[in-house]
Amino acid sequence: MSIKLLVYMGIIVLALIFTGWQTYLSMAQNSTPNQPYRIVKKEGDIEIRFYPPAVEASVQKSGSYSNMMNSGFRDLAGYIFGGNDKSEKIAMTAPVKAEMNDNLKETAKITFIMPENFELDKKPNPLSSKITFSETQPVYAAAITFGGFASLGKMESYKVQLLAKLSKLGLEPVGNVQYLYYNPPFQLFNRRNEVLVQLSNFSE
Repeated sequence: MSIKLLVYMGIIVLALIFTGWQTYLSMAQNSTPNQPYRIVKKEGDIEIRFYPPAVEASVQKSGSYSNMMNSGFRDLAGYIFGGNDKSEKIAMTAPVKAEMNDNLKETAKITFIMPENFELDKKPNPLSSKITFSETQPVYAAAITFGGFASLGKMESYKVQLLAKLSKLGLEPVGNVQYLYYNPPFQLFNRRNEVLVQLSNFSE
C-alpha cells in the first residue's frame, strides 16, 4: 500500500471522527434543557417572549470580554459539577448569559440558569464566595437569534439592530442587554446565540 493511499485513508478516518464528534455535540446540546419561555409574538426576526421566574447563579467579573466569559464559566461550572458543600452535581442548562454593564464597559455578570426543580432555600452552598443567587421576576423580553460564533463585536452589532427595531415598534427596553450562548465553544456547527433585553411597556 502506497504512502499516498495511507495518507488519503488517514484523512478520511479523521474526517469521519470529526464529523461524528460534531454530530454528537449537536445531539447532546439538543438534549440540554433550555430556560423555559413562551413566544408571545414575532416582529420580523425579533421574538417577544414571556419568561417565568427562574433561579440564577451569577458571578461578577472584570477585564477583557473573553477573560470575563472564561473565568465566569469556570466558577459557575465548578459549582454545578460538585464544587459545593454537598459535593452535589447539578444539571447543566442553557443558555449561559453575559450581562454587560453599559456604564462600566469592562465589567459583566455571567449567569447560569438553574434547573426548574432547583429550590433556592435548599440549594447546596458554593465553595466559592464569588457566586451569588437570585430568583428572577416574570418578565417580557425581546430577543434576536443568530448562528455561528459570537464575538463581542458581533453581539454588539445585533444589539444595535435589536434596539433600533424596538424603537421603531415603540417598545421600551429596560436594564442592560444580555448576551445568550447556547453551545460549548468547541461545537462548530448548529450554533445558537441571542441578544435579549427586558421590556418595560409590553403587555398582552
